[in-house]
Amino acid sequence: MKLKSVMLAALLGLIGASTASAQTVINITGATAFRSAMNTSIINILGGAGVCKYAYTGTTGISGSDQAIFEGQIGGEDFIIRTRQSGSTQGVADVVNQATLTTYLDVALTAGDRIVGGAAISASGKTASAIARFSFSDVDQAISNTPTPALPGEALGVVPFVFVANVGTTGITNMTDQLHNAQWSLGELPRSMYSGNPAHTDLVYCTGRSNGSGTRATILAETRYGVFANVVQRSAVVTSGSEGTGTLTSISTPGNAGAPSNSVIRSFLARSSASTSVDGGTAGPISVISYLTLSDAVAITDVVGVPTSATVAAAGPSGYAIDLTYNGFPYSEDNVKNGSYTLWGYQQFYGSVDITADEQQFFDAFTDEIPNALNPTSTGIKTPEMNVTRFGGDGGTVLPN
Repeated sequence: MKLKSVMLAALLGLIGASTASAQTVINITGATAFRSAMNTSIINILGGAGVCKYAYTGTTGISGSDQAIFEGQIGGEDFIIRTRQSGSTQGVADVVNQATLTTYLDVALTAGDRIVGGAAISASGKTASAIARFSFSDVDQAISNTPTPALPGEALGVVPFVFVANVGTTGITNMTDQLHNAQWSLGELPRSMYSGNPAHTDLVYCTGRSNGSGTRATILAETRYGVFANVVQRSAVVTSGSEGTGTLTSISTPGNAGAPSNSVIRSFLARSSASTSVDGGTAGPISVISYLTLSDAVAITDVVGVPTSATVAAAGPSGYAIDLTYNGFPYSEDNVKNGSYTLWGYQQFYGSVDITADEQQFFDAFTDEIPNALNPTSTGIKTPEMNVTRFGGDGGTVLPN
């Protein structure tokens, strides 16, 4: 169902509920995979980089923030847009259930916090409760935990994913469906299963996203593992040092739990593991493997050139994590567009079933702007540029258009 197909008469009937002087507050949740394109597009529709006021949490800048607040105008009307990303299927559930979330940045933030050009802030004492009205999702609502009622929305682009082995790993270059399913069902495999060298008896461990992540659901659908099947992965990881030069001190807690964002997984894989304790045991050499959105893979690997993370790039090739081919094919824009690289999903943007006129105004401006922020070497691919279509939803067969 298209959000833009909401009955015009119903929308016009709601216009009287807001005035030109009132600020409309838009609350977005869901997937982290499109956050860079999302945040750029929000700034653009609210007047641009020299006009839009915003603040955000985190140390990776506005492009990597999971929690932000923006202020500006759309069509001469005042808007505040807040983002609070928690994962795709969780975000869909929150919109379906009209859940009150407690970690949106407060609209009452001072001018010193929300400024033109943006400011990094601490969320301590600056959060407020609000109902989620929109959600990004890497997966179709139909394979989420809350498939009904059907939310109106549309696909905004294609999100590629990349399997990655951590810094210092050797002998691991390719991921297959079979290897993935063995790795995530057992939690550990000898490196020889990847390298083909029987001398590689050291173990490969896996980590990954939490249950509720669209990235995880997309990977489990594509590999035929089972979207809702439990996995065995390490969720407690202790690190030291910086990306590119730091180390994994320990990994532990095998089970179905996982990391809350792709940037957390990235921070694990961007460190070496020549002396790492596993589940409290004696430290020794291991390898760690997982999956990342393209934007995070680009930051710490040479999948499309020199990593974009300054600390990883400064470390040189010895500090790069290892991007893997998938079923024998490397990631490239052309390989995705033409169907040989199939580790991707559609990025969906869903709204509440009772969208208001002001929310529709935001939705139209936002979805028109998003394609301009997509970059096939970092964030994603515009849907009209694809030469193939995935039939049957996420994990479905990829066929020519």
